[in-house]
Amino acid sequence: MTVKNKVQLITYPDSLGGDLKSLNKVLDTYFKDTFKGGIHILPPFPSSGDRGFAPLTYDKIEPAFGTWEGIRKIGEKHDILVDIMVNHISQKSEFFQDFLKHGKKSKYADLFLTLDKIWPDEKPVQEDIDKMFLRRDLPYSKFTIEETGEEEMVWTTFGKQDPSEQIDLDINSLKVKELFTEFFKNFSKQGVKIVRLDCSWIYNQKTRY
Repeated sequence: MTVKNKVQLITYPDSLGGDLKSLNKVLDTYFKDTFKGGIHILPPFPSSGDRGFAPLTYDKIEPAFGTWEGIRKIGEKHDILVDIMVNHISQKSEFFQDFLKHGKKSKYADLFLTLDKIWPDEKPVQEDIDKMFLRRDLPYSKFTIEETGEEEMVWTTFGKQDPSEQIDLDINSLKVKELFTEFFKNFSKQGVKIVRLDCSWIYNQKTRY
């Protein structure tokens, strides 16, 4: 579709009325012909923090906001835009929880940017870190693998706590690309017209940052 250079509403799913059903009612009642540029619904997905920006997954809607039916109903009269955080996913997601249990043996292990993908010996190089713009004191978090007791360090660009709630994804991983493809297919099925790629961070193997 062609993006319209017109007024667009940006709202959390619970900011106007409390949930998606109420949002649709508010739009129909008070703003029927106002937002011709579409409705940007900030993360309506299950999340463990950061006002929705620590998503557990993208194939479900947070029950407190409603269901995909609520998205589809709004999409009948408006172009829907949602975010997908290509940078990270929640520590509480089924993907990272499986990694915490099985470590490198997890079927989801390659989703994550473990330090061996940046420094082959898994030892952070301070000279490299000094060249980075950091949002945290350290750009990685340490976790203990349940099955082995071994320590794994995973890149975490965002998050105020340690270890971070937001675990970086390896966008160079085929597994990540396949996972995002499934999310995008579902978005299309649910009537989402535009997707904003949020929190982009590109890992370059030659420069390491």
